[in-house]
Amino acid sequence: MVTTPEVSAIRDADRIIGLLEHAELGEVDLIVNRIRADMVRRGDMMSLSDVSDILAVNIIGAVPDDENIVVSTNQGEPLVGMGSTAGQAYLDICRRLLGESVPMTNPGQAETFFARLCSILRRA
Repeated sequence: MVTTPEVSAIRDADRIIGLLEHAELGEVDLIVNRIRADMVRRGDMMSLSDVSDILAVNIIGAVPDDENIVVSTNQGEPLVGMGSTAGQAYLDICRRLLGESVPMTNPGQAETFFARLCSILRRA
């Protein structure tokens, strides 16, 4: 399943995940699309851990909001291999789907304890 980290999209995703689980179609995995690290750091957008906590599903990828996606689509050329962060995210998702163990990047996630503490204090 694919969703964006906005409240209305998460609400819709929660409903669809419930329907899929009720239908017993197997495990539901999630791709978070159009995530912006700067907005996550400012607290204006949900982080991957927020989305994971709310939906309680396995996140297999996060695709950053990248203007190269629009350019690639308009030119009819594949994004993967162009050196963009979104292209790399798509490639990593494909590798995970094929069973490879690929480390997950978490856009906007504070790296250090002090950076996380500062982020929490800014929200308060």
